[in-house]
Amino acid sequence: MFQVKRLYKWVLLLIYAILFSWAVNQYGIALSVVNGTSMQPTLRDGDYLLVNKLVFLWDKPERGDVITFRDPSDPSRYLVKRVMGVAGDTIQIKDGWLYRNGEKLKEEYIDSKIEDGNYGPVQVKPGTVFVMGDNRHRFASRDSRYETVGLVPFKLVEGKVEWILWPSSQRSDLLSSKENNLK
Repeated sequence: MFQVKRLYKWVLLLIYAILFSWAVNQYGIALSVVNGTSMQPTLRDGDYLLVNKLVFLWDKPERGDVITFRDPSDPSRYLVKRVMGVAGDTIQIKDGWLYRNGEKLKEEYIDSKIEDGNYGPVQVKPGTVFVMGDNRHRFASRDSRYETVGLVPFKLVEGKVEWILWPSSQRSDLLSSKENNLK
């Protein structure tokens, strides 16, 4: 009888641990792996990321945030991109440079001009964000400039990338590029 009670407690503990882990992964933090090159040089194929899923329960994505979101054209896939525009912003690409609200942005985290040609202007609608990959080489990133992604609604945003876990490097500081680095 004593061993049955003990076994019952261990099974119950295991069930609670599994439920807790599932809840944290679904609603708290998650690990993700980068698949592709659209965020180079900030993120590289195979990088492991720590994604904060709680932050957007009480906050909205901000300019400069690196976010994960469900692919609007394939909800079983996730994309990772940088927020370049929020509600009310006007985004335009001219002669290889990104402009927000008429101001040319200084983007220290990219390694080339935008090679995909001119775009916009487009105004970001309420409840959405305009996202781009950091890889600005020709056809390197499928992002808000393309119909298959477009302006990303908040309901598709899963979380904010907080840290590059593996391989560890100095690139994590590029994740926190906020307004002061985006001008």
